[in-house]
Amino acid sequence: MAEKCIYCGMDIEEEGVVRKIDGEEIKFCSQHCAVMFEGLEKKGRMKAAIMAERGEIISGLEDERGTRVITLIHRREPWEEKDESSISIEDTEHVLMRIRQTPGDKDVDLILHTPGGLVLAAEMIAMAVKNHPSKVSVIVPFYAMSGGTLIALAADEIIMEKDSVLGPVDPQLGGVPAGALISLLGKKPPENISDDNIMLSEEARKSLERVQKMVKWLLEDKMGKEKAENLAEFLTGGYTTHDTPIVFEVAKGFGLNVKQGMPRRVYDLFRTFEFGACPRPQYVKY
Repeated sequence: MAEKCIYCGMDIEEEGVVRKIDGEEIKFCSQHCAVMFEGLEKKGRMKAAIMAERGEIISGLEDERGTRVITLIHRREPWEEKDESSISIEDTEHVLMRIRQTPGDKDVDLILHTPGGLVLAAEMIAMAVKNHPSKVSVIVPFYAMSGGTLIALAADEIIMEKDSVLGPVDPQLGGVPAGALISLLGKKPPENISDDNIMLSEEARKSLERVQKMVKWLLEDKMGKEKAENLAEFLTGGYTTHDTPIVFEVAKGFGLNVKQGMPRRVYDLFRTFEFGACPRPQYVKY
């Protein structure tokens, strides 16, 4: 099993970069990570200890399940001042690199805990999950809303607790559901609607169609074309509020391949994060 860089968490190739810090030799995946880590001072030592603990937990989970474990968890890091609260392009880079580093014949477990985030970032991760040649399981111990649900739909199976939740994936423009913007033109005459809202309505239509096609593509090979179309329309059409919880039994009723049975080490991993402020899912830009 490859060693992990304690700064970025990526696999260390070959000999890596070794630096002596506070009298201890520490190995990094690159010169960049070594330099960045040295600048952390006391917080760097805290990060090293926590990342080492996480590495042990993840290694144990990988041994237990025979998979490559990748995490996308939006919780406050103890050494950071800000919360990591939504799916970003930086998340995409990290997850895609981890998936690409995984051999094609190796199964993947993606631990997912997020209120959602940028549509492009979520779509790129979903495509990478779907395109991995071997089995990909998305593990949702608590919630994976909005863009997180989009990623989960790409997996071969979703592992949840009975009260874990997914959510609708209808696009949000400026904090307003796409469906509401589209319906605006049918409720008021055009001369009574601002130019900005008319343009937003057109963008909302395009966004809804785009996400609907993506969801259909993610699901077609799992449940057939007709069922995939119907579910894609329901999840993207704004029939419920954006924060409506989709629990295990509902997801099962949709025909999704959901299973119960959360590995204990997943909760051990969450002990290494701090609680922090996280915006409610309906306010997330998706």
